[in-house]
Amino acid sequence: MSAGTLVFGEPSCSDINPGAAVPLAIEHTGAITAVRPFLVGTAVGGLAGAVAGTLLSQQTRRLLIGLIHLAGRRLSDDERDELRFELLLQ
Repeated sequence: MSAGTLVFGEPSCSDINPGAAVPLAIEHTGAITAVRPFLVGTAVGGLAGAVAGTLLSQQTRRLLIGLIHLAGRRLSDDERDELRFELLLQ
């Protein structure tokens, strides 16, 4: 599998190195072969993500419900009075 072939031409600027060949473009000879590993990796990653998501969904649901419950919790009267007292001490 070759990455590509350089095509040389005349230098565009004579100040750099007069008489040196400058690469004009890269001809890609194996562009299609690079697509296959990408597609295989995408499919394997998607499948692994789906399996992991299915296995962890119950624990994730419990965690999210617990966080929502914790964020929405109201202070009791005793906790509110204790907080006021601590704020007064400052």
